[in-house]
Amino acid sequence: MSGYAETYRGQVLASECNFLGHMNIQFYAARVSHAIWSMSYMIGIPAEDIKGGKKALVSVRQEIDFLGELMAGDILHMETGILKTTNKTLTLHNKLINSATGETVMTNEMTAAYMDVSLRKAVPLTSEMRANIENFMITQEAAT
Repeated sequence: MSGYAETYRGQVLASECNFLGHMNIQFYAARVSHAIWSMSYMIGIPAEDIKGGKKALVSVRQEIDFLGELMAGDILHMETGILKTTNKTLTLHNKLINSATGETVMTNEMTAAYMDVSLRKAVPLTSEMRANIENFMITQEAAT
């Protein structure tokens, strides 16, 4: 078990903030989406498969906890680990972190199915993917 990997890094844009000056919740979810694409590549889903609409990780369940606020100009990054797997799914834990302060501002637990996009059906993870997944396994205790 190696644990979390950085799967996203960026900055809060002024256009992503609501009338209170905080990053709008839709952009927290967008960062999770970016992170999942990075993790997809890390576990061995070929870029051609994802870009070509052949196979991809598809979210089937999410739970988000908002723990802090981000403002325009804040630098942030996401760390992702894998809590568990089944034959066709991964349960991922994402932490969105204010890079300047180290504060975790959002956590997300997502179950994603490995899908054949054209068939719209979950398919088994490959043996190569399973081997790569081991590099990102975390415990439930690490996710709290």
